Amino acid sequence: MVNGKIGLNLMAGALALVAGSFLWAQEPAPKLTKVPPPAAGIKVESAKPAAQPAAAQDLPEMVIKETEFDAGNVNKGDLIKHDFVFENKGKGMLEITHVQPACGCTVTEFDKQIAPGKTGKITATVNTANFSGPIQKMISVATNDPKMANFQLMIKATVKAILNVEPSEYQQFGLVYKGQTLEKTFTLKSEDGTPFEITQVNADDPSLKYELKPAADKKSAEFKVILPADHPVGPISGRFTLSTTHPKAPTVTISVYGTIREPLTVYPTELVYSGLSKSFVNEHPQDVSLNKTITVAFEQGADLEVKKVVSSVPFLETVVTPITPNQRYSIAVKIKPPVKDGDFSGTITIETNKKNVTIPVRGKIF
Repeated sequence: MVNGKIGLNLMAGALALVAGSFLWAQEPAPKLTKVPPPAAGIKVESAKPAAQPAAAQDLPEMVIKETEFDAGNVNKGDLIKHDFVFENKGKGMLEITHVQPACGCTVTEFDKQIAPGKTGKITATVNTANFSGPIQKMISVATNDPKMANFQLMIKATVKAILNVEPSEYQQFGLVYKGQTLEKTFTLKSEDGTPFEITQVNADDPSLKYELKPAADKKSAEFKVILPADHPVGPISGRFTLSTTHPKAPTVTISVYGTIREPLTVYPTELVYSGLSKSFVNEHPQDVSLNKTITVAFEQGADLEVKKVVSSVPFLETVVTPITPNQRYSIAVKIKPPVKDGDFSGTITIETNKKNVTIPVRGKIF
């Protein structure tokens, strides 16, 4: 019975499929709509082609003859002048947008715009008055040529002094302690063999002394700079300008440098108590925040003796402790209660076998 029902169902499905196919076949085909031609006087635009990129702008092309000039050997004081020549071989206007010389070099003139096919130049000068030996001076250049947007020019030379100074025109005294006497000797020599005399000496530092000794043939001279024992503490910056009779070297400059310092150093140079609580000081007399330290040192040897330290402030006491025997000492300054309210000031005097040093003291207790 079941099999019979299955057969009937299959037959019914087949009949439905046939009926659906028949109905589909009877539906009319879709109609095509005919577009009428455009009326007279109406313009129909066709699709535009893609826009073409604009033609590349004509560019300049900088061709420079040389970027380095070697002047060779020149006399000190000579002026080196040179033209760096270039050509615009491109199709656009060449523009020099920036020219920056290095220290000691100047650019007197340069062409800012160079038309296609034309040439231009950058004129540079170097004053050798302040140079000795080999020198190199750079000039930075910027242009609108992409291939030469930024580049450098160079002027080289070897500067030789007509009146040569040995060992050099500059010498160092270095670090000197007050009371020392030192000397530096310079020798001036005529390189071309021309005799000369030194007619005048001008010194920037009147505390420095000098001695002048010309040679018998007047082709050289000895110039000695003397640092006296009483020269003030501080920097040494001595510049001597020597006037000569040499036709190619009317002046020669000699300089000495250094620093003079006291051999006995004390640090700090002042004690300041920014504000202390009276109750805290009286209740905590051993607190480290109440102590300060003074360091005394002698830089020239181990023969320093601290004889006595005296405080003019009644509640400040001092204790001396050697760090390096006979050369470096530590002085502890301690507050000893009781203390009083208000501002206070005074001094700490350190007596040594070298000299006495006084340190100001000030502060406030509230």
